[in-house]
Amino acid sequence: MANIAHHPLYDVWRNMRQRCNNPKATGWADYGGRGISVCARWDDFRAFLADMGERPAGYTLDRRDNEKNYGPDNCHWASRVEQQRNRRTTHFVTIEGQRYKTADLAEEAGMSVQGIKERVKLGLSYADVMSPTRRTSPGLKTAQEAAWAKSRAKTHCKPGHEFTPENTAIRPDGRRTCRACNRDKAARHWRRHHP
Repeated sequence: MANIAHHPLYDVWRNMRQRCNNPKATGWADYGGRGISVCARWDDFRAFLADMGERPAGYTLDRRDNEKNYGPDNCHWASRVEQQRNRRTTHFVTIEGQRYKTADLAEEAGMSVQGIKERVKLGLSYADVMSPTRRTSPGLKTAQEAAWAKSRAKTHCKPGHEFTPENTAIRPDGRRTCRACNRDKAARHWRRHHP
């Protein structure tokens, strides 16, 4: 390598070191200023190049764990999508002691990020979090069943109509509704939209 400063990756290496070593550099606060450093092996550009290899088109240098330093064990070439998912603001969840990026799980399971978070909050296993079928924790199911049993034990609706066979409608989920209340609601809706 005649002049390493002319190598296409030289600026990548130099900028990485500036962010971590130079308090006057742009980005210092997010790197060196918060304790991120470059491994001693990568003080030599040739070692950096040997460890990282040539950069694929459109890829940039990325740390797998943003709390760890630059080095061969924590760095790789990443696409723009991977970079977006690997920010300090990226949300992580822990399932069965393993840490995962919420966005990665959501994409793999074909679910929303919020759906993944809710399943994790229920304390479900990895298989249940990633399952395409709707899952609930045993405790939640028991609580729902108890609430429905309490509702079925009531003899009157909130406005005071009795739950007689003629005045009771059963919803598809098994819950009861008051036919008199349903008629009142429909009449209010009609009056509101047909003055």
